[in-house]
Amino acid sequence: MLANDDGLCQACRDAPPGFDHANAVVDYAEPWSSLIASLKFQEDTAMADVLARLMAPALARRWHTTGHKPASRRPQRTPWKRGAPSVIMPVPLSAARLRERGYNQAWLLARGLAGQLGLPACHDALVRRKDTPRLMTLDADERLRHIRHAFAISPRHLPWLQGRHVAVVDDVLTTGATLNEIANTLWEAGAREVSVWVAARTPAPQDQPLNPDAEHDQA
Repeated sequence: MLANDDGLCQACRDAPPGFDHANAVVDYAEPWSSLIASLKFQEDTAMADVLARLMAPALARRWHTTGHKPASRRPQRTPWKRGAPSVIMPVPLSAARLRERGYNQAWLLARGLAGQLGLPACHDALVRRKDTPRLMTLDADERLRHIRHAFAISPRHLPWLQGRHVAVVDDVLTTGATLNEIANTLWEAGAREVSVWVAARTPAPQDQPLNPDAEHDQA
């Protein structure tokens, strides 16, 4: 959805999401949809690094005090803006889905972004307590019913999470139901702020395609 003068799209103004910010770099359309599908369903795990490199410059422009520089093997002090995220977490898969796929594509993206941006990434703080059907096949009420209480914070990570700004990473933002529920879980656990970082968003029919060289910030 195109942004208004205040930077918010109309959909976010009409139904504010549970998270504070969402950054996407492309629309979920060709060729990007095929590339993401190859990552998720065809074991093309190298595509995670391609997408992370596509996402990193836009995220750096949003959160860094200086321009983005490629990650170096030598540790560097990253010039983050005040209030920027301090940790990256992937959207977790259920145990059954993880066994079936063999990897979590969101974790591969999060790990790639961590290396690009110089932020820590934690793969096991956020856990999925139950599997859910594909939410796009459900109506709004069914989505909420299936996704409610689907996530939790690992007890050993609860003290560490207090007061943090968390960036939650996924491949695609579609209905927002999953990420809203994750945001609510993080809020209840004591997080200070929640951002969503995705490679692609599913656009509304009236939207114009996103430019992969430009940042798109919702909410």
